Amino acid sequence: MGILKSGILGPMLNKTGTAVGRMHRNINVISAIPRKKKNKPATTAQLEVQDKLGMLSNFLSHIDHLIKPGFKKYSKGKDPVNVACSYNYDHAFVSDETGLKLNYPKLMYSRGYILEPESPGIMALPNQIEFNWLPQRQSKYCQYTDMATVMVYNPGKGDFISMSEATDRYAQGYVLNIPPNFAGDTVHCYMSFASNDGKLQGNSTYLGELVCI
Repeated sequence: MGILKSGILGPMLNKTGTAVGRMHRNINVISAIPRKKKNKPATTAQLEVQDKLGMLSNFLSHIDHLIKPGFKKYSKGKDPVNVACSYNYDHAFVSDETGLKLNYPKLMYSRGYILEPESPGIMALPNQIEFNWLPQRQSKYCQYTDMATVMVYNPGKGDFISMSEATDRYAQGYVLNIPPNFAGDTVHCYMSFASNDGKLQGNSTYLGELVCI
């Protein structure tokens, strides 16, 4: 039952029939009872967005230890993984006859001004992957002391192998150990540089894919 505290022109409390009394911005109002919205099935476009976000978030969340420093400059109080997801979303997918897939060459776990490796390469060794690059002239954003981070992703097993601050730019190479059960699997390889003190990051670089031995 609705109660009119000050007569027919006064405010009403509770509800009566299909009318409800309430206070809105210090004004007493009477309005119809809100109708419950029916849950509509998601559209094809909405389902595709959900699939994309799920795939990308799953990939990035496994390397949050790389993304936190890699996207810290662009986070400004936000979750770095969410920022990385937003940045990667527009170019992170490809479609073929089997459906939607991650576009591995376009994915980035780090962004910044530190120069990328010069002519980087990868080579498969027994239970290892060798990363190598050429020497570069030193500059503000390219120092011999810059530290390399390397990462390998095995989509067949859903496993990531990475090493932060693995070696410096001057070394021109690093050998990453991988599990023996990777033999015969195709993996995707990435690397990046950061300043020696970790305050400045560089863009992560996709080095390609290879078959482990």
